[in-house]
Amino acid sequence: MGTRTLILGGGVGGVVAANSLRQSLGEAGADHEIVVVEPRRDCYLGAAKTWVMLGHQKLEDVTRPVAALSARGITVVADTVLAIDPKAREVRTSKATLTADYLVIALGADLDPSAVPGLAQAETFYTMDGALKLGKVLAGWQGGEIVILNPRMPIKCPPAPYELAFLLDHEFKQRGVRAKTKLTVCTVEPAPMPSAGARMGEFMKDELAKRDIAYHPAKKTKAVLADRKVVQFEDGTEVRYDLLVSVLPHQAPKVVRDAGLAAAGGWIPVDPKTLQTSVERVWAIGDVTSVPLPGRYKPDVPLVLPKAAVFAEAHAKVVAEQIAAHVLGKPCTAEFTAQGFCFVEFGDSHAMGGEANFFAMPAPQVATRVPDLEQFQEKLAWASRFLATNF
Repeated sequence: MGTRTLILGGGVGGVVAANSLRQSLGEAGADHEIVVVEPRRDCYLGAAKTWVMLGHQKLEDVTRPVAALSARGITVVADTVLAIDPKAREVRTSKATLTADYLVIALGADLDPSAVPGLAQAETFYTMDGALKLGKVLAGWQGGEIVILNPRMPIKCPPAPYELAFLLDHEFKQRGVRAKTKLTVCTVEPAPMPSAGARMGEFMKDELAKRDIAYHPAKKTKAVLADRKVVQFEDGTEVRYDLLVSVLPHQAPKVVRDAGLAAAGGWIPVDPKTLQTSVERVWAIGDVTSVPLPGRYKPDVPLVLPKAAVFAEAHAKVVAEQIAAHVLGKPCTAEFTAQGFCFVEFGDSHAMGGEANFFAMPAPQVATRVPDLEQFQEKLAWASRFLATNF
């Protein structure tokens, strides 16, 4: 009788884990069943949301159906996970109970506007539906005050709120409405992208200032008063808006918390190098995890790995190699290295690529280049390559 790997989630991590495992097993592991449970129809990279929002790409060009994995020898269950018993490696969905020899949790982060009173009234670009809706609002924009709000941490893709500000600055200049528009970024972070260090933070603040984009750090949101079009902060200050665009507070899915897998901070703690949870033959990858970093910029401020697609992809490949080794009875030395890259767009088809080693000591190391067209093309190529490789 063959063995089974059950992968919960068909986002970036889940899709890459399934494909990588099937490839690593080869013919010798052809009887090993790989099952992906994902209720959503499509998979896409988060970077594509702003492209679709601004009309630079079509939705069908940046999404792929999860069901397409079936052509690669992967079983896709279009269903919702209702309960997880990690010790038994048993999962209950709305239609069945599934058991596994190996369990990979790739359920990502849930977005919860109810965490901040009134926040549900804001627009968002952190979901594809939200980006499409916001795109229609922006298409008719004639001027006023736009506030880009990041009310809680951690979030997926920490550069995203700043990238949105840069993109809107360029978009509005092209349309001749920038002079009539005030752009403001308000964030709970003490500085932009703190896991990338003070130098990166200062660079991003300078780029905001060059574009006359107001920046207010260390602002924890208390409430949104939609009737007054005001955001209230816990320090007693307020900011007014005509259009509020918010990152929605992130949390681990309830099914993960109910399973007892999440730590006090709300995310699944894993071994930083193997991504194994505290339960044998159960791994967690991608945004649902909390990966501690050994180094820190300030002795009293611990750091965790940023939540990003590139790390979900790297997690998935490492876990796939470990499971394949188990199945085939071979040794495995694969480890997660926390090395990755990121592209931040600045508008006008320019982007800045960053290479990072987040396990470096005494603090994470981040190297960047001057934003240019070539790096924007590299970002497009990366996104295209992801879709071509996995679908």
